[in-house]
Amino acid sequence: MEARRAAARGRTDAVRSAFRHELGIAFGPHPRQVLDIYYPAQTGSATPTLVFLHGGGFRQGEPSSNAYHGQPYLQHGGIFVSMGYRLAPDGVRFPDSAEDVELGLGWLREHLADRDGDPARIYLSGHSAGAMLAAQVGLRSASAARLRGLVLISGFYDVSSHSDEIINRASPRYVANLAEGIQHVPEHTILVAGDQDFPAALPNAEALAAALQAKGGSVEVFTEPNADHFAANRSFVQAGAPVFEATRRMLQLP
Repeated sequence: MEARRAAARGRTDAVRSAFRHELGIAFGPHPRQVLDIYYPAQTGSATPTLVFLHGGGFRQGEPSSNAYHGQPYLQHGGIFVSMGYRLAPDGVRFPDSAEDVELGLGWLREHLADRDGDPARIYLSGHSAGAMLAAQVGLRSASAARLRGLVLISGFYDVSSHSDEIINRASPRYVANLAEGIQHVPEHTILVAGDQDFPAALPNAEALAAALQAKGGSVEVFTEPNADHFAANRSFVQAGAPVFEATRRMLQLP
């Protein structure tokens, strides 16, 4: 795990050396309510923005080492945002941490136009816990209708057996199985899991995809080959790979 973190930091440093960026922008009062913005070589008033939420089991993780997820999208002309959120148990538990994502998205809608981005073209993505938050916001939030699409990598959308240490079942936002609690269907949703992922990852993705399709949603499901939970994002961050190409088309990047 430490080797993975070191590699992520190195890849993030490379992105920072190549692309203009703003780091540690506060969108709320808590120190974890911060985001980093990375800009392509050229921007314009219609530039789309891809927001990424990190994983870490809701107990760890931060946005500052995740710029590498955005590298291929920056190379194709998109804006990339790595967004943080409060963690359990000292901050808040899931799904209440969705409030942080909504707050961050609100900040972006207010400030993107000043940064040559299009506030009406925001797409939300995440890995693991981040995918669960992205799904919660994109499929159930009051602000979901303003999101253009979702990329959900190795999330768990049935949390009925998850620990109370990270899940607040008393929350008004709580639903045990998201596939049964969809309130908004995005224009397009991309779901990804590794073929050697945690056992629930792919079945949860397939069940959510079926539920979205039953409601008329446009959905693509990808199984990343030779990938465990921590490598399931491989195709998302690799230019020319299937998940990247699907995401690029969704963002309407050249």
